[in-house]
Amino acid sequence: MTFAPIVARSTREALRAITSALDNHQPLALFATQLELDRQRTILAAANARPGDALVLFTSGSTGGSRGVVHTHASVAAISAASQLGWQTDDRWLATLSLARAGGVAIAIRCHVAHVPVELADDGEPLAAALERATIASLVPTQLSQLLEDPGWRSPHKLRAVLIGGAPAPRSLITAALDRGVPVHETYGLTETLGQVATAATPGGPLVALPGVELTAGAADAPAPIRIRAPMLAARYLDGEAIAPELVTSDLGWVDGEGSLHVAGRADDVIVTGGHKVHPTEVEAVLAGTVGVRAACVFGVADARWGQIVGAALAVTPRFDRIAAARSWHAKLPAHARPRQLAIADALPVLTGAKIDRRAAAALPADIVRY
Repeated sequence: MTFAPIVARSTREALRAITSALDNHQPLALFATQLELDRQRTILAAANARPGDALVLFTSGSTGGSRGVVHTHASVAAISAASQLGWQTDDRWLATLSLARAGGVAIAIRCHVAHVPVELADDGEPLAAALERATIASLVPTQLSQLLEDPGWRSPHKLRAVLIGGAPAPRSLITAALDRGVPVHETYGLTETLGQVATAATPGGPLVALPGVELTAGAADAPAPIRIRAPMLAARYLDGEAIAPELVTSDLGWVDGEGSLHVAGRADDVIVTGGHKVHPTEVEAVLAGTVGVRAACVFGVADARWGQIVGAALAVTPRFDRIAAARSWHAKLPAHARPRQLAIADALPVLTGAKIDRRAAAALPADIVRY
């Protein structure tokens, strides 16, 4: 049996096609765009579905090549059952994420099983307006940041949970959202886990593993690859490499004494400059808290003397003052972690689903930061 390809745009037709295929045990391969389907068509044609296979999702490719991930009906059933939030009788879940990505299709699956309506934003509809119809929403940090740019916007009264995932959310963003009354719950998950495996149980709280999920990692002073054992783990990659029963991720982190997960960033994003290791997410948290910064992306830049230096790309508003920002970074960051090259833009390049495209951001024209 082959995997039936679907370009899963955010439409009712795509929702029905996905849930119908899952109900009828027709293996699917989901694509965000026709271009993505055309690029993966040869690989998909060479792959055969095995008994129990449900769907193939392709990783976003934000830091490398995209890979096909094969989920089974068992992992689909597991994600539909695992939750920190539970259900209420009036729930309606707003899906703003691509239905071809884990965070989007997981909403379709969870709501289909629970008989909960899925809300989709109409073409051109502002996100703030779409949120008025929902009790739960899933957003990426850039979407939340854009909402907060309107000083008059407040969270709708009936919105009981806003799940934030897809990329690390700076603590300054979480704090600003909580101050506006947004019930924001951070999440952690991957394509290989069909979305979240850890979610904050309370707004602004720490990441806690979902029921049935086992997470292990390093220590606060020595982050190590996060390891996941969970019933929602995919079976394998499309090329045949096994994923279950344990996935050793490229994400570094630790689990504290209370069982909370802390994610330091990706191992392949770590910048080594003059012998020092710099985790981009830690620097991004400082940059994102700077007045006038909408979004921040940090990366390594090759350097003959230091091996690498810290580079950054910022999306800014007119309130951004470069001199004041450099003064703030000088005070808050050690010398080896300060951005030495800086690109300024109105918006940062994104992949499908609004996740920042780190490679494209690193290619933006930049100049030297002087302290």
